[in-house]
Amino acid sequence: MGAPLIADLADPALGSAPGWPLVLYFHHVNALVDHYTALSPDQFRRGLDTVLGTVGPALDPAAVGPGFRPPDHPSVLFTFDDGYRDNLQVAAPLLAEFGVKALLFCVTGELDAADRLSESDRAALPPRRSFLTWEEAERFAALGHVLSAHTVRHPKLPELGGNEAAEEVTASLRRVRERTGEPVRTFAYPYGLIPERPPVPAGLLAFGTVKSPPASWEHRPLHIRRTYLPSGEVERWAGLATGWREQWFGSQ
Repeated sequence: MGAPLIADLADPALGSAPGWPLVLYFHHVNALVDHYTALSPDQFRRGLDTVLGTVGPALDPAAVGPGFRPPDHPSVLFTFDDGYRDNLQVAAPLLAEFGVKALLFCVTGELDAADRLSESDRAALPPRRSFLTWEEAERFAALGHVLSAHTVRHPKLPELGGNEAAEEVTASLRRVRERTGEPVRTFAYPYGLIPERPPVPAGLLAFGTVKSPPASWEHRPLHIRRTYLPSGEVERWAGLATGWREQWFGSQ
């Protein structure tokens, strides 16, 4: 059965292809950030409760990678983009309340830069510029979450030449592997912008945003759709979660 007929591809109500996990993306859990994927701590707790209670259980991100086979029931993969400090300070304790493990796509150049700053300099940064150090990212991973790659500089990949785009991807994958000592099995495109020829090495799963149509991960492993809980529209969340679950079964 095909995906439900929702007119606007960017509408968060459009989830995943039937039979495949719902993938949600966030940037911040921080009451001071105004962004369409930034939630306050109370909103994030409510969102976790709504999604897990309606759609299905959280996937273990350690199981997500090449050859992944979906469970035989609706499930949810939680992901964070960029690698902000509040992911550890604020989001991690809330994730622990619900027993959820997340996939964190790191902008590796920003984590390298955070390592070079003093604590006083970091404390003065606004949340949108406050990134994890690698030591903090590794503490996040030690809680059971998984670190992955999101380029070095967070460019719009389709605007780069093929070699430059490929280097952004491969250098970030290499940096995460150096820090974790583990093979990196996933990647996320900055801004959800996917070049016509995705510069992602074979054998990985690569994640877009609401710019990508829902499709089987098996058939389009480099174009996986993610959606989100819209900030400021809490009243929609219960309906969104119900719709996402129904879409797993192939209905709207």
